[in-house]
Amino acid sequence: MRLHADLKKLRIAPNERQMKGLQLILKQHLEWNQVFNLSAHRTEKSVWIYQIIDSLSPHQFIKDGHLLDIGTGPGFPGLPLALMYPDTHVTLLDSNEKKLAFARNIQSMCDLENVTIVHKRIEEYQINIKFDQIISRAFTRLNGIIRCSLNLLSRDGEILAMKGAQIDNEILEAEAEFERCSMTSHKLPHVVDERRMLVLVKQRKIE
Repeated sequence: MRLHADLKKLRIAPNERQMKGLQLILKQHLEWNQVFNLSAHRTEKSVWIYQIIDSLSPHQFIKDGHLLDIGTGPGFPGLPLALMYPDTHVTLLDSNEKKLAFARNIQSMCDLENVTIVHKRIEEYQINIKFDQIISRAFTRLNGIIRCSLNLLSRDGEILAMKGAQIDNEILEAEAEFERCSMTSHKLPHVVDERRMLVLVKQRKIE
């Protein structure tokens, strides 16, 4: 496998610690998947491309601050992003405790001090701080993502929804429901078989 070459396609140059961390996530995912049903990806290539590289594909949109990953499952895209962006505090949120156990294992093994793991449904999650960014991958339709995220988002914050190529109808549907939000779509690097898009959602400023 050409690990460095795949990262280079994304214009990511990991340091030694980060590269070891990504390789550890890969190795642990394969081992855990033999016992727990973490994901459908069971080969080294599949885990590397669909879990790790795909998670890093929106990296150029990630900012310093507080990032919430909703429906993270075993920690994707949040874990690879936290490893690559130590100045971003990443909260991993999911209702599946068994999958979050994997995320806790990686957090400990990689010593990720910028990661918080929360076992809750998004509808039950309440916190005093507001997030600068909220990211989701294959969580629900765009309007559903916006609906459950807005009360957790800072005034100038943004939602990063990772989607497939056929996103136009979801955007139209969400724009009709959330007139105070602006939405723009961006092509992500073509790293998996399907085309990926990122929908960036911001709250319009009220004059």
